[in-house]
Amino acid sequence: MTNAFSFKVYYNPHINPTTNSFWGVVSIAANETSQQAQETVISLICDVSGSMQGAKFNNMIETTEDLLRTAPDGLLLNVVVFYNTGEEVVPITLLQPGMNRESLVQTFRRNMKRVQVFGGTSMSTGIEQALRAQEAVPGNVARYGIFLSDGQNTEPESQLAAAVKKAADARMHLCAYGYGKDWDAQQLTLMAQITQGWMPKAVPEADALRAEFSALVARMAKTVASDVALQLWTPVGARILSLSQAYPDWVRGEAAPQGDDHTWVVPVPPMSSKDHRDFVVHIELANVGARVLACRPSVVYVAGGQRVEEKGDQSTWMILEQTNDPALYNQVHPVVAGYLGQGQLASSTRAMTEALAAGDQTAAERHRTEALEIAQATGNRPMTEILQAAGSGSEVARKTAALGTSTVSLTEE
Repeated sequence: MTNAFSFKVYYNPHINPTTNSFWGVVSIAANETSQQAQETVISLICDVSGSMQGAKFNNMIETTEDLLRTAPDGLLLNVVVFYNTGEEVVPITLLQPGMNRESLVQTFRRNMKRVQVFGGTSMSTGIEQALRAQEAVPGNVARYGIFLSDGQNTEPESQLAAAVKKAADARMHLCAYGYGKDWDAQQLTLMAQITQGWMPKAVPEADALRAEFSALVARMAKTVASDVALQLWTPVGARILSLSQAYPDWVRGEAAPQGDDHTWVVPVPPMSSKDHRDFVVHIELANVGARVLACRPSVVYVAGGQRVEEKGDQSTWMILEQTNDPALYNQVHPVVAGYLGQGQLASSTRAMTEALAAGDQTAAERHRTEALEIAQATGNRPMTEILQAAGSGSEVARKTAALGTSTVSLTEE
């Protein structure tokens, strides 16, 4: 059977005898195989509160109808809307070849007429309704909630937190979108982080929604595995000082040590065919020796109800060799250096958004300038444009920056 994942590592294999730590990058990719993608159920969870009136509401309706007509066969799909309460307006339906998709559109239109739209923004009710619907789909399937909101939560935060925890417990991965400009970046980011969903995105223009959701659903339909963990084996006595996802977004994370004292586990959001994720790791070694195997990656996931572990060959291991030649041990692998630079970009961007939240405009501008210089130096055009717009007073750009720092891939061939 063809492996679902492949690995690459990037690091300087030469180390100074007086040094006991090093930086490296582990890259994992979901292979495109002949095997059938994992069965996938998607709940579209849409805000229909008062602030959605107008072009945003109309484009949400058009986008939903377009998905009902064009989403890939083989998906299980339902539609939930929320305001003061949550309502299922399209029940979970298996999209099959030759089915009458227009009947789904008519069901959606008919049920939307009975919904009392344009109330408050009780986010938990939409998540809870989607969870109840997905309970009807048993077994090991990839579970997603595409969450769309244009406003801030109007219910007690404890209710939203409880609903998001339920989603995490049910292994429903929430992929959140900020629609328009009045949403709360922190709320959407926490949804993704807690449920291991893909990092949130901004859709500032109503007419951009259809293309965004169409691409997202097509990608979800090719899910290789949704309950994935990267395992990093290190020698006894070694420890991971820091670990961050470096691509597709810079996300500061942690590797949890297992009881065997040399295996570290990193949860990974769902991966679709051809997706790849890069992680920057800083490892401290108790004893390097003349030559040592310092890190060996593998991926663990569930397929067909069975736990599967896939390992790379020796070319994917990090093996260090001592040398007294400074020309060798002072080298920094360009992939490692590039991602560390993008980590500095993420740090400066985060400091900017924190200063803005605190009302310190002077500090915010200083950190924005720092971040902009790094973005330009690292060739990160998306973040350069966002930071330039934020400097021009764009509130959407500032919120987009607060969602997390998108990075430029340094490992794609």
